[in-house]
Amino acid sequence: MASLWSAYLFAGLIAPGLAAGARLGLALPPERFSLATGTGLPDAFHLAPELPFPAALPAQVDRLLTECVAPAVRCLRAETGLSVRLLWENAGGHLFWTLSTLARETPERAGAVREALLALRWPQEACAALTLMRADALAGLDAPRRRVCCLRHALPGFPKCAGICPLLRGEKGS
Repeated sequence: MASLWSAYLFAGLIAPGLAAGARLGLALPPERFSLATGTGLPDAFHLAPELPFPAALPAQVDRLLTECVAPAVRCLRAETGLSVRLLWENAGGHLFWTLSTLARETPERAGAVREALLALRWPQEACAALTLMRADALAGLDAPRRRVCCLRHALPGFPKCAGICPLLRGEKGS
């Protein structure tokens, strides 16, 4: 349950912030995100009368990972006991999906997306997970494959994730 919740959290933190930031050419600071009272999931981000500072997409991604995602991973790890790699892959799936969607839907941003992928930096604990996912993104895969299962299939009503679940790759060889 905690893994699924973290995936929703990262989806709400990464996709809207990067999509809006990329289209506006602005870095949206994490303190502008608000969380819903009942669920703790991202609810909205606020644009104040004074706009955030202009920033290229690589700087936006770097700031998002450093100031928003990395602290969330540390907190979730401490509170849930989920592995750091699982949490970073939950975040990475949404990061790379968002970047590929930006490149596909706004072709004029494709160069900035590629630049962001090549310049991508992250904390050491995310290195293996995001390095492999970035390679898939640079190879043009819409959904970079996971190396660690997100565990959502263990919840009632959720199947294994077609196309990205490492458990399904293992079953093909059986």
